[in-house]
Order: sequence, then structure tokens, then C-alpha cells
Amino acid sequence: MRRNIIINADDLGLSPGVNQAILKAHNLGFLSHASLMANTEYFEEAVSEIIPNCKNLKIGVHVNLTCAKALYVENILAENGLLKNDFVKLLFKRKTKKVLDSLENEIELQILKIKDKGVEIAHIDGHEHVHIIPSINKIVRKLAKKHSIPRIREINESFFTTFKYNLKTASFANIIKLMILRFLSIFNENKKEVQFYSILNTCEINAENLFEYLENSDHQSVEIMLHPSIIELDKNVKNLEPRFIDFLNSNFRTQELELCFNKKFEKYA
Repeated sequence: MRRNIIINADDLGLSPGVNQAILKAHNLGFLSHASLMANTEYFEEAVSEIIPNCKNLKIGVHVNLTCAKALYVENILAENGLLKNDFVKLLFKRKTKKVLDSLENEIELQILKIKDKGVEIAHIDGHEHVHIIPSINKIVRKLAKKHSIPRIREINESFFTTFKYNLKTASFANIIKLMILRFLSIFNENKKEVQFYSILNTCEINAENLFEYLENSDHQSVEIMLHPSIIELDKNVKNLEPRFIDFLNSNFRTQELELCFNKKFEKYA
């Protein structure tokens, strides 16, 4: 079936293992897109060693408001210059003018840092989906228009379809996450041009569910969000909060890397 399948790796620039996995998955596999974090320790490695060696890899901005250093020095959402937020904290943070200004300035500086490296930006999304929070989504859409970024990730999974193909391996946390993100998405401007896959298996995407979904879905454009990494390269990463360290050490990083080489993708454009 001819279809526009976007296989996107999040977190480019987060760690050596993520960077090298994306390089390998693009050049030897089917990975087509990656979302780049502008404020992380391994950003420079990503733009100097990974992106130049991935000729056809399309790069997006992975808006990061939950970890690593703040680029906006007056960011009131940072503690000692570091972003230590999470989705819930940002969702319920009172959106005063100072908060909104901090959000907009931080996001724009992340966009500009990537553009200043000569990287053409194909899309924009958010680390831990923070860009779906309506007040932040409004800023992201404003800046995407200003900087001519053509696509913004939307969390638009059909409950019926995604539960049919992905519920059997979904965690309770991801079920709740899907409900929250779909509810918040109601308040955002959505084009509904690209179908998202799959919050129910976030960070745990598996081939059985994915290809069963693709074979039975009639969506012409689908974005598959993956978090591949070579976990052996991240054993010495220390400068992140424990939840991110645990994430980098998860065997699901290997599972999602291996998925990038699945020959079943040859059926799709």
C-alpha cells in the first residue's frame, strides 16, 4: 500500500546512545525523521556528527521544557538555570504573563539555536508532549508560523482504532495519558492531516501491534513515534534526573531500535 509513513525518533541530542541509534537507524534502516533537542549536552554532537551523516533525515524541533539547561537566562520556570518540570506541573502552572513570556522565549531560542546551525526544520513537537498543553500549543503554533515550520505533531489517535490494536500491551499509565492528551487536543488547532501512532504503547512500540494497525488502517499519513537508543553507550550518562536515566537504560530502547530495521516497512512508501 502506498502511504506516507513518518518514522520519527524523538530525543536526538539527549545522549550518545540516542544519537548513534538514530544514525544507524536512518542509514541502515527505515528511520525517516528525528526530533532534535536544542538544550541538551549532546546537541553539538548531533549537529556536527549525526545530522551531516544522515543525508535524507528530516529534522524537527523537540521542544524541551522538562530537563537540561534553559536557553532563556531569565526563564522563571528554571531552577539554577535548569529545567526540572514535568507535564503535570506545566499543565497546572498559572499562566501569568511572565510565565507565558518565559515559555515563548525559551521555545523560540530552541528553534533559533537549531536554525543557526543551518538545519532545515521539517516539524515541531514536544518532549513529554508538553506542546499539547493548550497554552503552550498556542505559542508553538505562533512560532511555527513565524519560522515557517510546516508540521506540528498532533495527538489525534482514534480511541476505537488504537484500543483495538494496541490495548493488549498498553499500560494503565499510557491509557490515562492518551485520555488526557486527547482531551487537551480538543482545545488546540488541529489540521488532522497526519495520524499519530501510538500513545498507548509510548516508549514500548512493538512490531506486532504496529503492523497489524498499518495493515488495517486507511490513514494515508501516519507518524510513528519511536525512542531508539544503544543503551550500552549511555551507562555513563549522569547529568539527568533519575526518571530519564531509567528511560535511557530501558530494554525497550533496544526494541524500538530493532523495529527501525523491520523489512515490513518496505510495503509502505
